[in-house]
Parts: sequence; C-alpha cells; structure tokens
Amino acid sequence: MFHSLPWLAIAALASGAISLWFLRYLWPYRNRLGGRFFLATIACEALWSLSYGAALFVFDPALRAAFEIPIWLAINFIGVFFLAFAFEYTGRAALLRSKVMAGVVSLQVLHTLIVVTNPIHGIAWSNYRIEPVFGLATVAYTHQPWLFVNAAGFVLMIAVASFLLADTVFSYGPLYRTQAAAIAISPVFPGLPFLLWLVETGTMPPLNLTPLLFPVHLAFDMYAFFSRDMFEMVPAARRVADRAAIDNLGTAVVIVDTGTRIIELNDEAAEILGVDASDALGRQLSAHLPDIDLDGETETLARTVDGRRREYAVTTSPLTDSSGTAVGDTIVLQDITEEWRREQRLAVLNRVLRHNLRNDLNVVHGYLEMAEERVDDEQLAGMLQTAERNTAAVLTLGEKARDIERALDIDDDPEPVALRPIVAGVAAELAGEDSPEAITIDLPADLRVRASPSLLEIVFENLLENALEHNPSGSPRATVRVSAVDRAGNRVTIEIRDDGPGIPEHELGVLDETEETALEHGSGLGLWIVKWGVVSLGGSVDFDVSTEGTSVFLDFPNASVGAGSEASADAPPSRDNA
Repeated sequence: MFHSLPWLAIAALASGAISLWFLRYLWPYRNRLGGRFFLATIACEALWSLSYGAALFVFDPALRAAFEIPIWLAINFIGVFFLAFAFEYTGRAALLRSKVMAGVVSLQVLHTLIVVTNPIHGIAWSNYRIEPVFGLATVAYTHQPWLFVNAAGFVLMIAVASFLLADTVFSYGPLYRTQAAAIAISPVFPGLPFLLWLVETGTMPPLNLTPLLFPVHLAFDMYAFFSRDMFEMVPAARRVADRAAIDNLGTAVVIVDTGTRIIELNDEAAEILGVDASDALGRQLSAHLPDIDLDGETETLARTVDGRRREYAVTTSPLTDSSGTAVGDTIVLQDITEEWRREQRLAVLNRVLRHNLRNDLNVVHGYLEMAEERVDDEQLAGMLQTAERNTAAVLTLGEKARDIERALDIDDDPEPVALRPIVAGVAAELAGEDSPEAITIDLPADLRVRASPSLLEIVFENLLENALEHNPSGSPRATVRVSAVDRAGNRVTIEIRDDGPGIPEHELGVLDETEETALEHGSGLGLWIVKWGVVSLGGSVDFDVSTEGTSVFLDFPNASVGAGSEASADAPPSRDNA
C-alpha cells in the first residue's frame, strides 16, 4: 500500500507544514481588517497541501477517491476566503453582506456537494483510476464540463481579488503599494500549474503541482507581513477615509466626469438636487444644476430645500489623476444662508445708522448748539450742554463704526511700507498747528514693515487719538518709537507711549472677552479697531498700563533692508507680545 517517500509527496507535505507555521504566526492578527479571511485562505492551502501529500501514499482506489473531498473543499473555498479578504482589506466590507457574495458562497457549497456525491452521478469527473508516477498514487480521470465550471469560479474569484488589490496599488500611491502588490501577485505562482493540470497539459497523467508552489505564494505574503506591516497599514482605512471625507463633510459635494455626468455625490447634495443619490448618478449636471458654470469663479446659487429658500456658495475645482490629466470636476455647495441673511441685515442696519441716524443726529447736534447759545437760564443751558455732548459722543461712535468697516474691508496685499511718513501724517492731522510737539516720532527713516498702508494709518490714528483726547492734562504727550527687534531681525516692535491716566482695565478686558460687552466710550471701540487691524497684518498687540501712562506695543513683520539677518548688538531686547 505504501511505497518509498519521493520528492513530490515530501514537497506537498512541507508546503502544508509551512502554511501551518505561517497560520500559527498570523493567529494574533485574526481580528485585524482582513485578518480572519486571510488566515482562512492559508488554512485552505494547508488543507490542500497536506491532503494531497497524504493521498499520494494511498493506493487503495476507494480510500484514494475519498481524499478528493478535502482537496476540493480547499480548492472551492480558497477563492471565497481570498475574495472576502480582498473586500475587507481594501475597504469594501459591505460587499461581504451582499446578495452577490451570498450567491458565491452558495455556489461553492453546491460545487463541494457535487464532488462529495460524484461517485453516484459522475457530473464532475468520470473514469477515476490510479496511475502511479514516481512510485506515488497519482490519479487520472476524465474532466467533465462541471469540473471546468467549478474551476472557472475558483479562478475568477482569485482574479477579482487580485484586481482589487492591484487597484489599491494604482489608486493610493506608495502608502500601501508594496504589500498590496505582493499579495496580488502571489496567487499567480500556484495558479499557473492549476490551469495546466485543468487543461491536461504536460506529463501524462497530468500532475497537479499547485501545492508545491504554495511556498512561493507564501513567500510573497510573508514579505508583505514582515517587511511592510501588512495588518498595520491597511488600505481600508484610506478608502473609508476617502468616502467619509465626502459623506461626513456636512457640505454638499458633487463630482462630475469630463462629460459633466454626475459620478459621485453625498446625501447633502442629493437633498439639494431633490433626488435620491442613486437616481442622479450618470445623469448630466445640467439636468439638476443648470445654472452652475464649471469654468467660472466662485458664485452663489439659490435653491428651495424642504420648502425653505437656501443660499449656497458654489466652488468648483478641476479633478486630475496622478499624471495631471483632467478627469472631471468637484463642485462644493456651501450653505451660506445664515451668513447671507446676517450680512443683509447688517447692511440695512449700517445704512440706517450711517446715513439716516447720522444725518438726523447732525441736525439735532446743530440745533442743540444754537439753543445753548440763545438761552439765558444757566440750568437749562447745562442740560443743553449735556445733550450736545452726548449727541457728539454718539456721532463719534458712528465714525468709529465706519473705521471698523473700513478696516475689515481692506484687502490690500501686505507690502514693505515706510512707517515714519505714515505716523507723521497721522500725527500732523491729530496734533494740529497749535501743538505740533504733542506727538514725538522716534522712528528710523529707513524702517519698513510689511503691511497695508491704509490699515496702518487706521491703527495709528486710533491709538494716537486715544492718547491725546482721553488725557485730561492741558498738554498731553505721546511718543512713537522702536521698542525692540527680535534676534533674527524678522520682527519689529513699535511702542506708542502716553502720559495720560491709562486705559481703563475694563476696556482692555473687553478685548479678551468672547461675548458682547458694553463699551463705556469711543476708546473701547477704537481698541477693537487696533486689535483687528494689527492681527490682520500678521502682528500682535500688548498693553502696559501704569500710573505714569500707557504703553501700547505693536509687533509687525520687519521689511527693512537687512531684515532676517542677525540683529545689531545694540538693538533692544525682544518683547513677548500678546
């Protein structure tokens, strides 16, 4: 019954032993994405190799035929498990619960039942006989059409799984390329001898050398596992992330191909289009969004969604492949309804305050001045004076609001600006001819900062105005000077110092509040203008208040000649600014 142990049987058993060893080593990774199905694939290879190796020693026809059952069980389900592994490993786990996968499993179960019952009906093969080769119990039989159907399903599943893994190679670049390529290529080596055996090419009787090539297949798998962190860097995460980036964005996204056919969209976009996502796929963009110009700039779009009118900012961008070839366009529709309504309301309120209210208050202010001059009653004159001062304060607040609007609307690109002429112009306008010495400017003529000139003017105008107008002394003083240059020379700090009573603590505290806070007078609004203006220029503001006055430190990007080189040794030390 048994003969000597030749190389064919030893090789098959060794292949099975290697598969079992690899299976044992992979066991701790069974709960990783794709892990359980990959282990099942290796287990089928081990079953095939060990059953085939053992069967080669069995010369009893009935017992030898019984060994075909575990061999074909392994053949039928290697493809199932490898396909399931590819689905889960590449981020297509939803297909595991699909009707197609259920049909695949059912078909393989049917194939296995036909093999088990083949001695009764002979659908898979016929004329089963032992024809020894190399002293082993090799068999020969006539392949019936169902056997080719069975084998075709096995080959097709391996091919589909390999294609999915290869798609990962080309879709996700170098991140998962090596391990996916190794796993995709590995089935080729055992697959070729299986196909040769199936079509009965080679030795007679044909030998099924597939199990002997499993070690080569496993060598690629081991490379992917040991060298490329096969279960640590799983492509499923990238695929799920790509999908989640669209689905969980919270913004409507539509993707079209070069023919402007919709090829992808998320639920938010489907809601705007008023259709199910599946119904929109493949249809022309113009059928749903006819007013979008893919070649135009950012535009707005109005749609009625759930009975409510919504405004959307539309942004389009070309979609290209890795070679830079245009393959379509991405369209993002950002819901700006609330912002649009807020801007509209603010625009109306601003128009009312800046024009209607200001004009009426100017009339009131003028009449109060005239009335104050014409009354003889001192008590009544005092009341008119108070009313006139308060009216003037409201008008000043309106001017500050206009300055804020100007500061927020300025979109000039920062450029190297000579600072001294700007400060000198502001100082001359504020100090006037009567007290030109009120503002001392101690700035180098060649000092330049990277900023917007108009925004710089607004910032220094508010700071110097605050220093002079809110100083109760008869001769207020303010100084503008360089306070510090950082060690690299990339930043310069300008100090504006006055000798007034100091900015009230509650007004400085307002700048750090996140909620609306009442302002005591116009200086508080001016401080907001300063903060917003300097921050938008890439700088920062810091305040130092004492009984001797207030120092405001403005940090700006230095654009002077030689900026960026080492600061001179006598430069003042740098200061941390908030």
